[in-house]
Amino acid sequence: ITSPFDITACLKDGNILSSIGWPAHAEILKTLFESMGARIHTTKANSVLFLCGDYVEDYEFNVPFRALQALGCKVDAVTPSKKKGETCVTAIHDDEGAQAFSEKRGHNLVITANWSDVSVYDYDCLVVPGGRSPELLVMNDKAVTLVKEFAEKNRVIAGVGQGQWLLAAAGVLKGKRCACGDGMKVMVKMGGGELEESKGCVSDGKLVTAVGWPALPSFISHLSKLLGLSLSFE
Repeated sequence: ITSPFDITACLKDGNILSSIGWPAHAEILKTLFESMGARIHTTKANSVLFLCGDYVEDYEFNVPFRALQALGCKVDAVTPSKKKGETCVTAIHDDEGAQAFSEKRGHNLVITANWSDVSVYDYDCLVVPGGRSPELLVMNDKAVTLVKEFAEKNRVIAGVGQGQWLLAAAGVLKGKRCACGDGMKVMVKMGGGELEESKGCVSDGKLVTAVGWPALPSFISHLSKLLGLSLSFE
């Protein structure tokens, strides 16, 4: 590197890895895997669609979105009311000792596909993160219909935390074992789901559910397995 203009999002120099920050998490994860002698195995090329909106949970979107990119998946983010290139606001909810979780503004996320261009035939998996956005999406017929289409085509469907509101509205949880926190128990039961209270993440057929962002490591592991993705170290 001879000038600031030579700096990329992620750089490896010998045994030193550096990146510009969270937008480069996918690149630095991929580089880290390679540096550790890891090989990514997959049965096919995977495409994953994230259904989100304003005040989606920051971690529940960003962590799996970039982890799946690092594993070689094509990943898109879409919302019914915004176009490709526009942004959604994220939120960060945490337990700070009050009766309800606190809420703070998170990073902006960039919508990567136009709603009109999205087709279930172009994706292997639909992920619905939690946060506040499911409160809006559950009242949007287009969003509920999209979830139903993924179910009808036997695609992998995943919901984290409040994201299960949308899955319940689409009838996806009926007769399925689900992982959910206290705040989602009533909604999951009303949607016909069977609670697995002792587990942070549960797979039942092609449905993956997680209680929230603390269960993301397990969530990504379950999702990767269903998509035929694995890592081996030489």
